[in-house]
Amino acid sequence: MDRRKQIEDFFKGELTDNQAKELLAWLNTSEGEEFMSADILQLWSEKSGNTKYEEWDSQSLWQKINKDKAGYPSPRLHKDSVVKKRLIPGWLKIAASFFVFSVLSLLVIQFIEFEKTEIKVEASSVRMIEKFNPAGQKTKIHLPDGSTVYLNSESKITYSEDFITNRYINLEGEAFFNVAKDENNPFAVASNGIVTTALGTSFNISTFHKDEKVTVTLLTGMVKLNLEDKDDYLILNPGEESVLSKNMSSVDKKIVDANQRILWMDGVLRFEETSLDEMVTLLERWYGVQISIKGKQKDVLASGTFENNETLKNVLQVLSASIGFEYKLKEKEVLIEFK
Repeated sequence: MDRRKQIEDFFKGELTDNQAKELLAWLNTSEGEEFMSADILQLWSEKSGNTKYEEWDSQSLWQKINKDKAGYPSPRLHKDSVVKKRLIPGWLKIAASFFVFSVLSLLVIQFIEFEKTEIKVEASSVRMIEKFNPAGQKTKIHLPDGSTVYLNSESKITYSEDFITNRYINLEGEAFFNVAKDENNPFAVASNGIVTTALGTSFNISTFHKDEKVTVTLLTGMVKLNLEDKDDYLILNPGEESVLSKNMSSVDKKIVDANQRILWMDGVLRFEETSLDEMVTLLERWYGVQISIKGKQKDVLASGTFENNETLKNVLQVLSASIGFEYKLKEKEVLIEFK
């Protein structure tokens, strides 16, 4: 997709509402932020060395444009040439428009109910970074240490700004972690009182349990699990999984098909003898809808695999035929009716 042209079409008013929402949501992801900052830096560096306009301080202007964008790298500027003209360079207008647009998009996103994926809040003297996904949205997050997080819907991670030397994350919901190796700085994830520690590995953590249990599944490497402030721990090897709770007196593990636990990353929706309540909760989180049930509920279990980001309508059609219910789908609301 040509994002440059899409941005131009946005300013021309040539995008549909859905296309505009998709663009604004993308700009608010890590990929979108990298695209915006990279474009501004490129324009700045390319133009600053050969511009012929006078009485402008490139470093000063960049600081003014960039003052609310803490965390982006500083540009490497060439020496500015000095010529007497009272003109504003066109490239500077472009850079400024990109900055204004990125700030504006954050404001607009709040009104169209997309999440703000990065929020910096003060916590004592260290600023915290928060990444959050609402229902129906998943994101890939690049951490400062080179690690990658795939964050599921209705999930949130929080970590400190000095993450490179303080690799500690708080997780709510579900995420898959691909950890960059750093023997001097262990990588730890805290979730519902359970701490998962790794040096360089990949694992999935899910807290989507009504009883506040945490499921940790290891794909590669090795991780250590322990309760917060407790010395006892459990070691997981590849292909092993443990379901823990801070209220449990002992912990154990089992061998599983670990790849089945991360199908959600590829847009695969899977039910395996799932209760009706769990099915409804998963569908609400996956598609960002509200589901209500009418009639006497049946004691049924749902099973099935839906690939390639299957539409909600097709999923409901298959489930209704196998379980035995009728449904009505209207925008973000679903009515399941048993007769």
